[in-house]
Amino acid sequence: MTSPQPYLAQMPVRGRIQRMQPRGLPIVNLGYNELPHGPSPAVRAALADAGTHANRYGSPFADGLRADLGARFGLDPDRIICGNGSEDLLDVIARVFARPGDEVLIPTFGYIQFALVANRQGATLVKAAERDLTTDPAALLAAVTPLTRVLFLANPNNPTGTMLSVPALEALVDAIPGHVVVVLDLAYGEFAGEGYCDAVHRLADARDNVVVTRTFSKAYGLAGVRVGWACAPAWMVPHLYAARAMGPVNALAQNAARVALAETDLLQARIEEVVSERARVTGVLTQYGVEVTPSHTNFLLVRPAGDDPARTEALVEYLFSEAGIVVNRTREAGLESWLRFSLGLPAQNDLLLDTVARFLENA
Repeated sequence: MTSPQPYLAQMPVRGRIQRMQPRGLPIVNLGYNELPHGPSPAVRAALADAGTHANRYGSPFADGLRADLGARFGLDPDRIICGNGSEDLLDVIARVFARPGDEVLIPTFGYIQFALVANRQGATLVKAAERDLTTDPAALLAAVTPLTRVLFLANPNNPTGTMLSVPALEALVDAIPGHVVVVLDLAYGEFAGEGYCDAVHRLADARDNVVVTRTFSKAYGLAGVRVGWACAPAWMVPHLYAARAMGPVNALAQNAARVALAETDLLQARIEEVVSERARVTGVLTQYGVEVTPSHTNFLLVRPAGDDPARTEALVEYLFSEAGIVVNRTREAGLESWLRFSLGLPAQNDLLLDTVARFLENA
């Protein structure tokens, strides 16, 4: 008897710890690159208000949110498309431009979602070598072929936290052949600075093959409601809508995002806290002899001295068993000796640093 045959290949994923904490300690989950702060009172009120009308659909095109985004960032709302997180929009772009036999190009340690969307489309994933865990523009350009349809590039990058400067990014985009759609993912852009994000948007605005994707899941702290958006060339937008679900951003998410977008002072204060903690934690870990990749995000990619996956796995387990801290085992081949964790509140970061120190003392 024959069985149904799937078209998609399985994708290996290295999991996070999900079992019970053995000592009954509270769990400190630093494994998902989330903001440690909960929604502001105004955002909570917006969620509650929208909940009273949950029998009604939200705007299918997120008209109010797109208008607010356009006003906030100086963009044409008609060129903005919203989705169920920026991951949703990466899928949409791939549906429009990639098919079996086409190539999707990414850096070696590009965001795992890029590989997933290529797999879903049956496209061939091509990885270009990096230099010092940072995108190498020359390697990307050398990997472009007539079959390349999409270049996905996260700046700053997940999981490495590294990024290209705007001049390097501009030179890369100018050299990419016009038949390739270039997707610049700014999921962590706020932690690199508003000026960096503005420059990337200006770069994209002048070209008809560049899309910028962004999210409310990171700096805005709305990972749980799933709101992402993209700014694309005008000619491309109708094609993206053709591939997108009808109304993927629910009414609660739209309400929350619009309020969060307006809280610019709170956003900036939280970003400054993350950036300050990023520098502090990096400094302490470096003093401990831990290798830390320079980060422009709200997380750090680190490894104990040496290239020993077993020692890194022991640290992952120790953090959980001794302090209830969950970190992320990096999934990509070649990063087995590294782990990644998001920056928490200062007290949570202190707990992590103290636990790492004890692990190194006992190792």
